[in-house]
Amino acid sequence: MIEYYTLFLPKSNREVKLEISGPRYRNGIKFDTFYFLDGQNAFLDSHAAFGRSIRATKCLSVAAKEMGKRILGIAIHNSGSDLGRVNEYSPFKIENPDIDEWKSQDVIECQNFCYDFVNTIIPFIEKNYDTYKDKNHRFIYGSSLAAVTALYIGFKYKDLFKYIGAFSTATFLFKNEFYKFLDNNKDKNKEVFIYVGKKETSDNSYDENIYIDSAKELYNYFKQNKNRVRLSIDLNGIHDEETWGNHLFEFFNFIYNDDIFISFQK
Repeated sequence: MIEYYTLFLPKSNREVKLEISGPRYRNGIKFDTFYFLDGQNAFLDSHAAFGRSIRATKCLSVAAKEMGKRILGIAIHNSGSDLGRVNEYSPFKIENPDIDEWKSQDVIECQNFCYDFVNTIIPFIEKNYDTYKDKNHRFIYGSSLAAVTALYIGFKYKDLFKYIGAFSTATFLFKNEFYKFLDNNKDKNKEVFIYVGKKETSDNSYDENIYIDSAKELYNYFKQNKNRVRLSIDLNGIHDEETWGNHLFEFFNFIYNDDIFISFQK
């Protein structure tokens, strides 16, 4: 069952669309919460920007059936336009923007969104649904640029999320500032799942190995800083929702099962 809300974000001074996925009958059930950035791409193909979602509802169902876990999925739609999404999900200034529109990027918009995420969206969910209200039971997922945002929120607001899923993370856009931020916000209690596809590419301004190299660098950084971290590499993986969806359940396994791996294919 999916429920829909439009929520006003006071710091961002705009509305945001939310999709909430959970069972129809909830009496007596207390939920973990799984937050999806780029939320229009989370549940339904008909809402997805490119016609294909990650189909996260199937993962939520399998987690309930096979793991006995009850998870409320919260999908937060992005701003919609290319520059709007870039502003919303870029906590740092892009170092060498090759796209002219990106040169007018405004990091304040991302900072405002993150503030609203923490102070408006999460309180709204936890007021209206019976959820656990601690970082061990909240999870956040982002892909590409939104994966950077997921990491930023996870490490900036230390008491909110223990588990972070970073898929095809575009750290190369602002590498220096990103790692400076991590250095200033180290937290060995964070647990990070990283996914990347070997065949992912960006635009012509970046090397064809940029995603795989960035993922390995991020993995090594967290290993050196004693975080629990896992890197999943798909040798045939490309940069799209279908591929991310095929690996989403690996993040569920990382959260709930350290040694037991449940294989799940769409």
